[in-house]
Amino acid sequence: MRALVEGAVDDTRIRILIDTGANVSVISASFAKKLRVREVFDHGRSLEVRGINPGIMETQRRAMVKVTLGWKHAYAFEMWIMDHSAGVDVVLGIDFMVPAGIRLDLFHGAARLPDEVVVPLLKSKELEESVSYGNQVVGGPTELLAIPGREWREFRLPRRQPSRTTHEMWIRRSTRLVPTVARSNEVDQYGYG
Repeated sequence: MRALVEGAVDDTRIRILIDTGANVSVISASFAKKLRVREVFDHGRSLEVRGINPGIMETQRRAMVKVTLGWKHAYAFEMWIMDHSAGVDVVLGIDFMVPAGIRLDLFHGAARLPDEVVVPLLKSKELEESVSYGNQVVGGPTELLAIPGREWREFRLPRRQPSRTTHEMWIRRSTRLVPTVARSNEVDQYGYG
């Protein structure tokens, strides 16, 4: 899962990508040069990365930076310095999220920090998946979905409650699929609802 939040690195406000699929945290080389971050020398480690850019990337550079999320949570953290094509300057991976106690709450659109501090997620067109799975009708089925046997259709449900004029539908299986109105929120002419 990936989430984009507003934060700061060494007191410079930027967008930060929090990625549970990334094992390590990285900062772009150009952004590290711009901030003049303090590099950690003689740590004796190197990192090979696959999946960010085509091919294999290797780096031996690390930097100590101050990452600020929310208003009062600041972390001193070592991250790898490398040029990447993630679309942001800083990617925080699992090596940062677990010790910092960060949880992604995608239902509410927030990153939860310790002490239940909530950082709202930013919406980004670059991060939305362009792959659609199945035939989707956004907002629920607005028309009759004629579904042949042994096939399926997907639709997304809205986050807010449906209006009071919405019918509650129950579907039962018989020789033929017959939708039946079990209860309605509207009152008919005889006073029944």
